[in-house]
Amino acid sequence: MLIKKITLFFHFLFILVFLVAFYLPGSYYWCLLAFNLIFLFYGYKLKTTINSQGRFSYFVLPWVFINSLFFYSSLLASKLIVILFLFLGLLLSYYYFKGWSRYLLRNSAISTDGFSTWTDVLGLLSVFLVSSFAYGLNYFLNIASWVSLLIIVLVLLLAIWQNIFIINKNYQESLFLSFLFLLSISPIAGALSFFPFNFNFLGLILAITYYFSLSFMRFSLLNSLTNKKIKYNLIFIIALFLVLFSTIKWR
Repeated sequence: MLIKKITLFFHFLFILVFLVAFYLPGSYYWCLLAFNLIFLFYGYKLKTTINSQGRFSYFVLPWVFINSLFFYSSLLASKLIVILFLFLGLLLSYYYFKGWSRYLLRNSAISTDGFSTWTDVLGLLSVFLVSSFAYGLNYFLNIASWVSLLIIVLVLLLAIWQNIFIINKNYQESLFLSFLFLLSISPIAGALSFFPFNFNFLGLILAITYYFSLSFMRFSLLNSLTNKKIKYNLIFIIALFLVLFSTIKWR
């Protein structure tokens, strides 16, 4: 009950910070700094309440998600859409921590408490938002491709690591597997910067690639990877990409 109250209180503070950013656009990045400081204190307070080691790792993904949402929103022209995005982001963050608290209290399998689902959602959205923002920098400001790739790689590493850590609680093994995953997907992220597509579409391609690649790794770690799962997932992703590439306009 105390965890729920702390979560509600701090998410209310986050809403206040975002409202200030909305009504005072000049303070947008100051509000981003304020959010990060509040979030850091929130993580410390919640970790102290739980009084357990190693719990702070679960704060990485929502922190990346909200920050990526903040930066991506800076590319949007409509203030209404910006504030809508930020509120939806906070709603997702709240349900993530709600699922996390149930995961801790019940100490049950991740497949039964929904925490893994919220982790998947935040990871997928974080990759899309950050990659779209990074490709957008390259598109609007002509930023060097390696800078965009560096931003994307850092976020991919954090998103991959937390998803793998939920399955494999060993820090070193999770980090090693994350680097292997990163080595396989980084060339795709780099190559996409040369495609003549809208930055949102490039971010979507990378996010879909990340999600399906992570699904295969998860199946492997859970010893549930079968030929049937491989076949149906490959058919689905190929069909999805065919539909996307047939509808997108070249820039």
